[in-house]
Amino acid sequence: MKGILIFVGGFVIGVLTTIFIGYFIVIAETPIGDGPNDDGLVGLTIFPEKGECVKTTSKMESTGIEIFQVLESNMALGNIENFTYIGKTRYDDFGEEIVVLLINYDGKTYFDDQKIDVTNKCVRQIGIYQYTAKNGIEKTVPAVLIE
Repeated sequence: MKGILIFVGGFVIGVLTTIFIGYFIVIAETPIGDGPNDDGLVGLTIFPEKGECVKTTSKMESTGIEIFQVLESNMALGNIENFTYIGKTRYDDFGEEIVVLLINYDGKTYFDDQKIDVTNKCVRQIGIYQYTAKNGIEKTVPAVLIE
């Protein structure tokens, strides 16, 4: 009788240990941003409070965001670019580009190669977005709103 109790006790402890270890493996493999504050986009983490304005000024006169990939109708990856026009010629401030995830909650949609003027506007960080680029490198970029 004592042997049966030891066997059953060992079996129960083994099952509980397996469930416990399996739980932590699943938690470790859950992508960041796959929770309640991700707006449905894996890798997106929205902060509880709004952050600072991302730098949109330079020695150049104008600032814009050029969309290079639309992820959702209201979410797109883009580069913040500083530039100026002298006559009809555009001069870019190379080396100052920042990749951002642009989010719009006002129903506006984005399209590839769209250029958005953000001169004298606040591009406010509201979170971060983590993704894997085509070359396999993990990237983390600010998630922003235009105010």
